Amino acid sequence: MIKTHPTHAMLRAFAADELPLPLAVGVSAHCELCPECAASLRACEEELARQFLEPAEQPAEVSEPMPAGLDAVLAGILQQPVASQAELGQPAPSTPELQVAGHSYRLPRVLARHHAPKWRHIGAIRQHSLPLDEMGARASLLHIEAGGRIPEHTHQGYELTLLLAGNMQDGDTCYQAGDFIWRDASHAHSPHTPDGCLCYTVQDAPVQFTKGLSRLLNGITHRLY
Repeated sequence: MIKTHPTHAMLRAFAADELPLPLAVGVSAHCELCPECAASLRACEEELARQFLEPAEQPAEVSEPMPAGLDAVLAGILQQPVASQAELGQPAPSTPELQVAGHSYRLPRVLARHHAPKWRHIGAIRQHSLPLDEMGARASLLHIEAGGRIPEHTHQGYELTLLLAGNMQDGDTCYQAGDFIWRDASHAHSPHTPDGCLCYTVQDAPVQFTKGLSRLLNGITHRLY
């Protein structure tokens, strides 16, 4: 069961095309995995559409009336059902699977074109930076082998982790596929995965390692996020 979700404000910002691209991709992928947020997003889109289509104050001059019957024709066109690919005789496109460390993962549609990343490999962790940078935010795919752990760290900005597959333990909470986990400078944590996981991550600043030898990496973390 998905425990953590985007806020309503974030869903509304996504519907209004106001999010940086990396966050927008994360929200889109989450909504594909979460029917609850997909329904909330549709409601936001419908609300914004109604606001956009509401008529402005009528001018003093009366506009020329629409030709008789044209409004009914347009309404009929808009009510026509959209043919599916099966009805059109076209096969549904197959989503390529991502292969990493002997595992196979089916990605959300918004990430499907990134199914053949070039990984940077450190211990149990593999990371691939995605070409989605915008407004200071950067996105990555992160794969952690079973038993792997991220050294304890805090954040100089925000961090989104969308769990795409597997599980992750962070403090007392175990997250599953679909969880939309938001962290910032108020959090210090060392997440680990009992069974392995694949994540989509977004950061707008490097992490700051806080314990042990990992602190030696703080001088180069700008290359890792």
